[in-house]
Amino acid sequence: MELYQLRTFVAVAEEGNFTRAGRRVHATQPAVSAHIKALEEELGVRLFDRVPRGVELTQAGAELVHDAIEVLAAANALKARAVTLGGEVAGQVALGLCTDPAFLKATSLIDLMSERFPKLSLKLIQSPSGVILSGIRARTLDAGFVFSGNPYHDLESIKLAEPKYSILGAARWRDELAVADAEALSAFTWVMPASHSPFRELQLEIFNKYGIVPARTIGADSEEVIRALVADGKGLALVREDEMTAMLESGQAAECVLVGRHPVEVNFVFRKGEDSLPSLAAIIELVRRTWEC
Repeated sequence: MELYQLRTFVAVAEEGNFTRAGRRVHATQPAVSAHIKALEEELGVRLFDRVPRGVELTQAGAELVHDAIEVLAAANALKARAVTLGGEVAGQVALGLCTDPAFLKATSLIDLMSERFPKLSLKLIQSPSGVILSGIRARTLDAGFVFSGNPYHDLESIKLAEPKYSILGAARWRDELAVADAEALSAFTWVMPASHSPFRELQLEIFNKYGIVPARTIGADSEEVIRALVADGKGLALVREDEMTAMLESGQAAECVLVGRHPVEVNFVFRKGEDSLPSLAAIIELVRRTWEC
């Protein structure tokens, strides 16, 4: 089997469609079909079933795609190692971002990387923390920034910071939020993050601790969207301390006094034992320098 066949296999598995997979691997739809057919013949198993919306993995395909990802990762590591032996670190590192790049100092990281490791490149993917952790374990991501702790024994983490979060509402509710008890807070609409977010769990803990039972909720994943909803008076929500300070000082929001402020860890996470890989070791070095940890 050839590496290009495995790349096609992984692309089809992730896209669920031969045409979209072809765009990713720069191949025509007939070429993609030929790659998959040849791989199925060599492996002796069917990898995909056709469904109305495209294709989906068979049971055998679902098991083998993880092996394919590992083989491709090993091949990339081999290339990077070869370049390293020649005196330079090269390759691409896929990083998950759990919030806006500015807060995660992504620009500083990229600047340092360009200066220190010019042949190393980044692929940045913004997702909720839970999705990033799953992606690192599944090897679709090499590492990532996540909120809250690391619950997995096969991952390692570096604690970077511990910003505080507070419940904010629209500025016109300042007087109400200054004295609001559980009953008054329950009458408000609350903006709730996605289930993959540790902030949803934090909000639920706050509800339980203070006896708050929201009358209505609005689901929102983006912190930018959440801040806009708060400023526009659509509901109460958790907001990070730097954004909270800006919103309070600009008169866009008011703070809920009852529930106080709650620290949430920011961690850099990667697979255990892989910090010796040249490209990942380089990124870890840059993250430590950027965050001074």
